[in-house]
Amino acid sequence: MIRPARVMLAVLIPLLGAARLHSQVTQPDTIPAPPAQQGPAAAAQGPLLDAPVSRTGYLLGPGDVVNVSIFGDLNLVYTLPVTPEGSVVVPTVGVVRVLGLNLNEAQGRVRDAVLRFYRNVDVNVGLAQVRSFKVFVLGVVEQPGVRVATAATRVSEILPPVNGVVRRNVLLRRASGDSVRVDLVRFIQTGDLAANPTLREGDALIIPSMDETVQMFGRVFFPGTYEYRPGETLAEFLSVANGGGGFPSNAADTVRLSRFADNGQRRVAVLSRAEALGATGRSLRMQPQDAVYVSAVSNYRVQRTATVDGQVARPGSYPVRPDTTTVRELVAMAGGFTPTASLVDATLRRQTQSRTANGFRDLQGLPPELLTREERELLRVRAQGDQSNVVVDFQQLFAAGQNAYDQTVRDGDVLTVPQQRNDISVLGAVRTPGIVPFTPGQGVATHVARAGGYTRLADRRHVSVLRPTQGTPLDLRDVSELRPGDTVIVPFRERLTLIQRIGALNAVVGTLSGVALTILAVGQIF
Repeated sequence: MIRPARVMLAVLIPLLGAARLHSQVTQPDTIPAPPAQQGPAAAAQGPLLDAPVSRTGYLLGPGDVVNVSIFGDLNLVYTLPVTPEGSVVVPTVGVVRVLGLNLNEAQGRVRDAVLRFYRNVDVNVGLAQVRSFKVFVLGVVEQPGVRVATAATRVSEILPPVNGVVRRNVLLRRASGDSVRVDLVRFIQTGDLAANPTLREGDALIIPSMDETVQMFGRVFFPGTYEYRPGETLAEFLSVANGGGGFPSNAADTVRLSRFADNGQRRVAVLSRAEALGATGRSLRMQPQDAVYVSAVSNYRVQRTATVDGQVARPGSYPVRPDTTTVRELVAMAGGFTPTASLVDATLRRQTQSRTANGFRDLQGLPPELLTREERELLRVRAQGDQSNVVVDFQQLFAAGQNAYDQTVRDGDVLTVPQQRNDISVLGAVRTPGIVPFTPGQGVATHVARAGGYTRLADRRHVSVLRPTQGTPLDLRDVSELRPGDTVIVPFRERLTLIQRIGALNAVVGTLSGVALTILAVGQIF
């Protein structure tokens, strides 16, 4: 039988406790809060957790708030703070000390206390709010002093990088006297939570000066300069540099460790990857100024392809073996030519690297008067040439019964097969430049006439023909017959100004005068 006085007390004490808790929460806190808890929204929701609170791992302390639930013949729920002395005051039951107990242990102790007053009830203790407390940040840090933390706060949340550098030797000194060296780089690169412990009341974080370093070069996931961590082995260092996993897929099997001896000479130890991560690497401790090198495998599993465009059955990119796969094989992979394919106009283009040829410097942009005769000729050849064009006679290559040289292809080559044409282009100093019908057996004059004929400014002596498969125009004297797709180029005759005409006339007169004087001198001699 429950007495009425106890029932009234059970109702009033939770209300008084809740009012007291509310007054404590709303008091302003003058100590800077951790970045993850700043702002009114974060304060209302409590600290952010990275994992559910462990009932066996979380130890209660002053400032925690717990829920005490009693169910059975009597149903009551209390929200109670842990006092600064480490106890909870359970209404109608009394004071129960829970300092340093995990939740399961605290639940057992509260149940024993409740069962002294009530029978046929079940008791549960749960965490309602995580406590806040002070920690100290000291050493090489921009703003040393006091920080606010919670029992769920980890070292990285209140310790920013020092001068942009994440530290590996942060000393975490517990109030109990124990010390832990925290490696925040391991936590950031591998996700190892053991390298980023949670904080407790009275903890002090001491950041020492960074004096000694080790270096990681080559094909790892995180190359760079690392703070030297005493006692770290080569295997542990490689694990941090690779993000806690294995090496990148294109890393070579060789690991080189460079170390300075006492006499200043450098020694290099060569290990396989298995040795570096195995027993040898786990027994080999790093020393200050060590450097580890891991080279990369060149062209590791690179897909090499050539592209076929235009009049083939299946245009697209196809795998090739450089300098082994032939043009015939490439066309066969593309399904062969269509009936409208023009082998006369087909071209094979190859990617070329931009570089100076024959040791000549880059000539573009230099005034002509600064160039030598050889350099001017080279510049002219470059302007007229096409270094990307691979010379292939596709008609002969694919002719029935022909055993012509079969050109091979390389990675990045582009084979373009245009559609057959029955016209040619006439451009330049003609009355109607454009495309005109092609007539076999007819020469340039016939096709120029179809374009309206020459204009008065046409330079008929320098007419040229540009073939689709060639990068430079051909002189008309070198063209035996026109082909479909050709382009006839009629240049404009250069018009000299009056000053240029006078200059040219003076040059001719001067030349003739020199010849006359020479003849006169010879006549006098004889």
